[in-house]
Amino acid sequence: RGAPNPDGLDFYDRLVDGMLERGLKPLLTLHHWELPASLAMLGGWTNRDIAHWFTEYAVLMIQRLGDRVGFTATLNEPWCIAWLSHFLGQHAPGLRDIRAAAHAMHHVLLAHGLSTAAMRAEGQKNLGIVLNFEHCTPASESEADRHTAATQDAIYNRWFLEALTRKAYPAEALAGLAPHMPKDWQSDMGLIAQPLDWLGVNNYTRRLHAADPTMPWPSNREVEGPLPKTTMGWEIYPEGLTEFLTRAHALVGDLPIYVSESGMSWDDEVVDGKVDDPIRIDYINQHLAATKAAMGAGVNVKGFFYWSLLDNYEWALGYEKRFGLVHVDFQTLQRTPKASYHALARALVR
Repeated sequence: RGAPNPDGLDFYDRLVDGMLERGLKPLLTLHHWELPASLAMLGGWTNRDIAHWFTEYAVLMIQRLGDRVGFTATLNEPWCIAWLSHFLGQHAPGLRDIRAAAHAMHHVLLAHGLSTAAMRAEGQKNLGIVLNFEHCTPASESEADRHTAATQDAIYNRWFLEALTRKAYPAEALAGLAPHMPKDWQSDMGLIAQPLDWLGVNNYTRRLHAADPTMPWPSNREVEGPLPKTTMGWEIYPEGLTEFLTRAHALVGDLPIYVSESGMSWDDEVVDGKVDDPIRIDYINQHLAATKAAMGAGVNVKGFFYWSLLDNYEWALGYEKRFGLVHVDFQTLQRTPKASYHALARALVR
């Protein structure tokens, strides 16, 4: 709120211009979890007014950068913004409060809808959103575990996509969230379901879910799966990417879809000036094949983004988890392209 920071706007002007000078197409994400502390003090995503604060910010950014960016995403991974941060408490603001979570789950989508309409009124094109998806597998064939997995699927995978495409939230999620939702939330569903120009699909893993009646709703306990895992503890499950590309396609039709994040962390070390990461090369090959399988089934996939170019700051996990194609020494900032970087570069020029 208030006057924009001219130094911040100038920085992004230089960044966008620098990308264009190097033949790169800038793709803009307006929010990747970095909520200003001053807005968090006013309730953040639990406060309905944030949808209007976000819209003002989005219009400001489009007026400044919109003529030079190729695509614009309103939000990255609203499940993380809302559920991971307000119910599971793993990211800021670190709450474990079902009422706060229910409000945030709705307000992130309202912010998307209002800002999309406002940016489109400014003449901006190629507007979309990036959703994350995670296969929810029952830990057993029991009815209780299947019900728990279906509830998790509704919260994680269906809530946002069905609101955007069907103007509705899944009943399995509302079974627990409905008593805690904002007043008259139903009247916002038309605002939320603005037409999209593209959809981003992020996918990394699957999780096994078991019913735990000792826990409050959604009465879920995660069970360790048998598949090979990354250093995040995430199972490598490329079939999930094919699944969610095809599930999204079933709801959005021929809308362009991008694999906007796919990648893995590993304990990468520089040895004799090189980083050998054959497991990451295999991971990339498997997930490109999974994307190709979805394309073969008719999904209109237009691009694939690996997460990430550089080893980076992984939020609450700090610098420990290395996702990059390029190794970063966080003491000297020396950058060393990994074997996966060179393998992907060779694949791109073929």
